[in-house]
Amino acid sequence: MKTNKETILVTEYYYPDTASTGKLMTDLAVGLQERGLDMTVYTSQPNYHSGENKKQPRLSIHDGVLVKRILAPQVRQSSLIRRLFNWVVFSLWMSIVLLVSPSKKERELVFVSNPPFLPALLWLVCTIRRWDYTYIVHDVYPDQPVELGYLQKEGIVARIWRSLNVQALQRAKNVVALGPVMRDRLLNTSQLEKEDVAVIDNWADESFIEAKSKDENWFSQEHNLTDQFTVLYSGNIGEFHDLETVVKAAAEFDGDDVCILIIGDGDNKEKIVELSERLGVKDDTVRFLPYQPWEDVPYSLTSGDVSIVTVREGFEGICVSSKMYTAMAAGMPILTIAQSYDDEAQIITKAESGIQVPQEDVAGVVEAIRKWKNDPRFVEEQGQNARKVFEEKFTRDAAIDRYYKLLTRKEDEYPATVVKQ
Repeated sequence: MKTNKETILVTEYYYPDTASTGKLMTDLAVGLQERGLDMTVYTSQPNYHSGENKKQPRLSIHDGVLVKRILAPQVRQSSLIRRLFNWVVFSLWMSIVLLVSPSKKERELVFVSNPPFLPALLWLVCTIRRWDYTYIVHDVYPDQPVELGYLQKEGIVARIWRSLNVQALQRAKNVVALGPVMRDRLLNTSQLEKEDVAVIDNWADESFIEAKSKDENWFSQEHNLTDQFTVLYSGNIGEFHDLETVVKAAAEFDGDDVCILIIGDGDNKEKIVELSERLGVKDDTVRFLPYQPWEDVPYSLTSGDVSIVTVREGFEGICVSSKMYTAMAAGMPILTIAQSYDDEAQIITKAESGIQVPQEDVAGVVEAIRKWKNDPRFVEEQGQNARKVFEEKFTRDAAIDRYYKLLTRKEDEYPATVVKQ
């Protein structure tokens, strides 16, 4: 379909990066291109859990989408300082590139809230260039660093940052939140109306991740998980994930056939490993594995009996864990460590696909694991519910249909989906 409009997706992470944002943005660009939009992606070189480390060409075509990579220097993101360097350099460099880039077509931008400095800069670029844009909020800033204790809530940095972010939200043609609680947080700080913020959930690839029996899963067999009741966490081990509660609960199962398997890396991993050592459960009840090769992920994510989705208290509405969608796709019950009113907890509870426990409730985690361990039929039922609801609401195609309708205002197409809630 020929058009005189070019949609520019700006994202730090893109294929072959396998970070969740990279996968989601790759799916989004390819899906919108397939539905008829003229998509171009502006991104950087892979630098975060990429499936391949080799440098990518500055111009390439991936699954029909034109990909342009800027020359901004990037480093491997193995620490907060390195991430800050990448965020600042990428945001400034990308803004300059877009500000001076020529185009024979009308342009509209789509970008996410990561890197955290990018939205304010792109708001300025779009104001100068008179472009419309869609702002997808994956994380709410500066609320995240405030909750982590890096910034004072009413300090000058947070107030300036908040003001700039509010300007970016108010100027946007479309604002997307990942859940109702996140939407409400945005409404409370941005003076937007409810109808100004679309709620579109993130997703997982329904064909890439499918439920598998442990007896038929080579990953479960290779890591001796088939005869142990396995509670699985897979993903970033960050400061905003409450894994401390899980490790403390593991001490109650010493000697039982229970394994807490934690797959991944992150800023908080060393602390979690040290806690497990101090409690005497490391390599016994609690085991650690690094990030797995991308081709092994469909097997590692389905190697357990129960999945863990956990967020730190105070993060309600600041983010929505992408692990929730892959956990539901895996067809396992979900131990949701969050407040009962958080987006993750509400989805799992309504779907009857897991058990919600508040942060720091060690006894509650122990009780939930024992309930599942002693009732295989309950595990099977909740796992089936998870996959069923995932297929109904959280597939890749369903989410991209919603984005297509939002960007094109074609409400008569894809009638099975809705844009705003």
